[in-house]
Amino acid sequence: MEAEAPDGSTEPRSWQIVEAGLDDVGIMADFWVRLMEEEAPPFFSAGATGRRRAATAFGRMMTQSDSYRGFLALDGPVRVPSGFILGSVYDRLYGEPRRSGNILHWYVLPERRARGVGEALMQSLMGWFEKEQVEVLEVMARKEEGRTRAWRARGFEGVLDLFMRKPPWNS
Repeated sequence: MEAEAPDGSTEPRSWQIVEAGLDDVGIMADFWVRLMEEEAPPFFSAGATGRRRAATAFGRMMTQSDSYRGFLALDGPVRVPSGFILGSVYDRLYGEPRRSGNILHWYVLPERRARGVGEALMQSLMGWFEKEQVEVLEVMARKEEGRTRAWRARGFEGVLDLFMRKPPWNS
């Protein structure tokens, strides 16, 4: 299969998207740490135990396939992981729309970006959301002009601001 390169030419597609499972939580945790290193929002970092805690959390999520779904991009003939996406679905306790899809984490290795990998990961998650009859999509993203522009280009609207601070006893 061929993918369109950023310059409009086609290049052989060397990757494939697969559904993540319990055996993949370590890979997802490694990607999450890289995501945090590159773009953690204020007040957050992976921390010394973050990778282990992320792997534990992702493991719990992968056992709840009705609520969580992850996908991996595997690159080349030896299928080296090059990115992941993780989402959840849930029913709101009240109000409409009821069925929500949440994009939790999305990461592609810098050297594999702008080749369609991230888009293919997103489309896999969107396929699951459609199958789950999601009525509204959510993503919590760092408040920066470039990110806002990117999400708006995908049809998302900013509807809330998240306000944070450290508590006085933790300053």
